Amino acid sequence: MRRLHRWLLFVAFVLILALGAMSSLAVVTVRESFPQTNGKITVPAITGTVDVLRDAYGIPHIYADTPEDLFAAQGYVHAQDRFFEMDFRRHITSGRLSELFGESQLETDTYIRTLGWRKVAEEEAAALSGSTKRYLESYAAGVNAWLQTRSGGELSLEYSVLGVTGLGGYQPEPWTVADSLAWFKAMAWNLDGNRIDELERAVVTAELGASRANELWPAPDLDRFAPILTRGAIRNGAFDPNALPAAAGADPLPGRTGTGSSTPIDLEAALPALRATAGVDGALGPVLGDVTDRLGGSNSFVVSSLLSSTGSALLSNDPHLATAMPSTFTQIGLHCTVKSEACPYDVVGFSFSGVPAVVIGHNANIAWGLTTPYVDTQDLFIEQVRGNDVRYGEEYEPLTTRTEQIWVRGEETPHTITVRSSRHGPLLSDVEPQLLTGAGAEPPADGTEYAVALAWTALTPGTTAEALFGLNTALNFADFRKAAQQLTSPSQNLVYADRFGNIGYQLPGAIPTRGKGDGRMPRPGWDPSWDWTGLIPFEQLPWDFNPPSGYIVAANQSIIGPQYRQLLGSSPSYGWRSQPIQDLLESQEQVTPEMATSIFTESTMGVAAELVPTLLRVQVTDGWVRQGQSVLVGWDYRADPDSAAAAYFSVVYKRVLQLTFSDELPPEVVYGSSDRWFSVLGNLIREPHNEWWDDVTTPEVESRDDILLRALTEARKEITSRLSNDPGGWRWGDLHTVELRHGSLGESGIPPIEWVFNRGPLPVGGSTGVINAMSWQVGRGDYTVTTAPTMRMMVDFANVDSSRWINQSGVSGHTSHPNYDDQFPLWVRGEMITMPATRTRVEEQAIDHLELLAIG
Repeated sequence: MRRLHRWLLFVAFVLILALGAMSSLAVVTVRESFPQTNGKITVPAITGTVDVLRDAYGIPHIYADTPEDLFAAQGYVHAQDRFFEMDFRRHITSGRLSELFGESQLETDTYIRTLGWRKVAEEEAAALSGSTKRYLESYAAGVNAWLQTRSGGELSLEYSVLGVTGLGGYQPEPWTVADSLAWFKAMAWNLDGNRIDELERAVVTAELGASRANELWPAPDLDRFAPILTRGAIRNGAFDPNALPAAAGADPLPGRTGTGSSTPIDLEAALPALRATAGVDGALGPVLGDVTDRLGGSNSFVVSSLLSSTGSALLSNDPHLATAMPSTFTQIGLHCTVKSEACPYDVVGFSFSGVPAVVIGHNANIAWGLTTPYVDTQDLFIEQVRGNDVRYGEEYEPLTTRTEQIWVRGEETPHTITVRSSRHGPLLSDVEPQLLTGAGAEPPADGTEYAVALAWTALTPGTTAEALFGLNTALNFADFRKAAQQLTSPSQNLVYADRFGNIGYQLPGAIPTRGKGDGRMPRPGWDPSWDWTGLIPFEQLPWDFNPPSGYIVAANQSIIGPQYRQLLGSSPSYGWRSQPIQDLLESQEQVTPEMATSIFTESTMGVAAELVPTLLRVQVTDGWVRQGQSVLVGWDYRADPDSAAAAYFSVVYKRVLQLTFSDELPPEVVYGSSDRWFSVLGNLIREPHNEWWDDVTTPEVESRDDILLRALTEARKEITSRLSNDPGGWRWGDLHTVELRHGSLGESGIPPIEWVFNRGPLPVGGSTGVINAMSWQVGRGDYTVTTAPTMRMMVDFANVDSSRWINQSGVSGHTSHPNYDDQFPLWVRGEMITMPATRTRVEEQAIDHLELLAIG
């Protein structure tokens, strides 16, 4: 989005300067899109009377007599607060950003059209069940009822800015069910699969060999970092959560004839075709967040009545996503005025604007949280293509083709693309100017070219929307699992707690089973023995209920040990957040609600404990560098914002990675992009003469201590230039800041526009790979937070009205509105606000009351 034409942005610059003068006209322009939150409004989508109560943070609690009115009102309220975000999101998922922002987004649109998210969403919409379809249609009707009363700047200030940059007269189309469903595809793209690891591993293997590649992808140490489930296996065709790990006589994997990361493809010859696919993530990064930045993950844990100080269950959850303004989630309460079988909703939590129901939250009976399991739902297939035919076995079969027209703002005729797909999926390499050749161990006949197809379970219509409504109304663990069975994509770790003190876990999702291979390397599309063979049946997916430990931690680590014989994935978090959470829980005789909240801000850096002892043993002769090194002595490894040691260590860590890997790794490999690199360095630090330490650009052969000394020296220079020559002036928060950037205008390059829509920067503690996951990218050149908790929530079933929550920004998407950024400073400080659930408490905290009325 930063590539908008400069002359157009100059016009916007003038507009923003005028608004900055705060004339009466400017005030009206900014505020004309603010929602009405008091009084009465007649809404065509409503059949009865709906009450919308808001507290000082603008968080709406909606009360209605029917589910249809409830979700129509949610659509109306979401549109009031965040319609531009909703409109922007649907333009992303349908590949229509060029209509808003011009030719600069043509590449992004081309990739998304090739992936076909909108097409799949429309197929899902056509297959919806009766009640789910009604609720999504009611939601859309509520959005459209609001939309019909507004235009231009009345919708949101962003439309005024875009209006003077060439989008004059734009009127958004009516909202549809497919608009809501398509957002799950964008979330799945960010959370699902291992296509990036698959590509990176293939490139490293081709250029440096399998042995060295294996050093960069070590197996998770399950003795040191416990998986989510420490028991359970498949027996008699179903998962048995009570099977102990030693009882590994579980059912074998059907049809698995290949193991390891081998592949019959000549990877060196395949590199051009594989590299052509890397552009898709580069193109989508500016609008969806950099998916090569896999630093975030999420934390969740549940504590049963056995371990809780209150005698009731506790649930804590803080999903980590790309920082954004407004934040990815928005808070809401959805309540049937009288709860009944006909109207069973009484739920509070976090929702997506543009999507009905609550995604993460609790009702009166159960609470649930989500984290990413990093299951492998994607594979890259190298295809042999001849014209519009693709080889399969010894024959060629026709590729499936479809034509897409992409309209670009300011142009009178559309751009036309042809999307081709094999039986494995769309050909991503078609987006490049031409197909790239040379992928087989034996060159094929003349006229054959090579392409890369993406197989991904999210490109098959699913039922995730059905799951949300089921979770919102679940009464017990059986209901919870029944709802989870409908959650197809993105797959998620689902943690559970209920008012009876029980806790549980369920892994849902559409996860493929494979013939040959394990999903870690590209697959030969011409060989049927490498095809997917189906999906893991839901009854075989891991789950647990009331484990003897009294807690469950799901923070992206390995799901289960080797006794589980189905292949789930090969790229989990390595446990640098999950294990400290487990250690903290096990250190307590009882876990209090205060502790269940404070764990969110724990910031001990496990990678520092791994590296600092060796850094302190490096012989440093330069007194100035030694002064920096001495800052690490006695450090408790906490990444507090005022810590000098955290600041210096973080600069050293970045330099160690750069000095060790930048000389050999190909550009496709983003080193330091996940906590896997903590384990990589932890292993290398014990091998002083491993060849990774050698800088191949010099005639000398460097060892570990040579590189560490160089890193200490370069870090001392960098931190001096950035902060101070005196270590007394070093503070981690002065380097490590967080800024919430607007999704489309936040990186316009025009400071006044960015000032209006962005918030921050503010200093923060935490870091990459710690529980307080304020993560930063080694390759960015600075220490700015890129992924972080998009929200935090702690549910206490001893008194649900004492539960706590916080949003990264605020519920409003309207800049200058009081609720646009009012939760941001609290979130930075690790504070949370009360999460009321009962109507009595909601009314006590309410400061606004809006009635939505039927016509007549």
